[in-house]
Amino acid sequence: MKKYYIILSLIVFIFSYSCAGKESVKPSADSLLAKEAVNRIDIIKSAYEAKDTGILRNQIHADLSESILNNIYFEKAEVFFSPRMVRITGETVIVNLNWQGLWRIAQDKKYENRGLANLVLQRDTLILIQIEGDNPFSIPPVSNSQ
Repeated sequence: MKKYYIILSLIVFIFSYSCAGKESVKPSADSLLAKEAVNRIDIIKSAYEAKDTGILRNQIHADLSESILNNIYFEKAEVFFSPRMVRITGETVIVNLNWQGLWRIAQDKKYENRGLANLVLQRDTLILIQIEGDNPFSIPPVSNSQ
């Protein structure tokens, strides 16, 4: 019986020792860039919901920021992002995401919308330069969704 106990103890010791000495894997530069791009998109989303024009002007290219700022006539907005994929190219970082939004224009007027978009950021500065697909920062057209 003692032999089995010693052999079992030895096996457990060997397995636990072989797993203990591994170093953690450091994230790659592309992984860190992708994470920072998603964080930047979250900052822009929060600024949009809060109507923070200063942050929006600093984080979005001038032409694009003006079209977004012209669309901030809501009382309250809630936009939810679900990033699906991040592609890194030579000049850009493209965040592909699904989104859902709810805009309250007046107390009795609510608009909902959802879509799929590629948010294109400049790789060096992570400034949002283009939105491909459905724009999550645009109040949907008036329809029967009240």
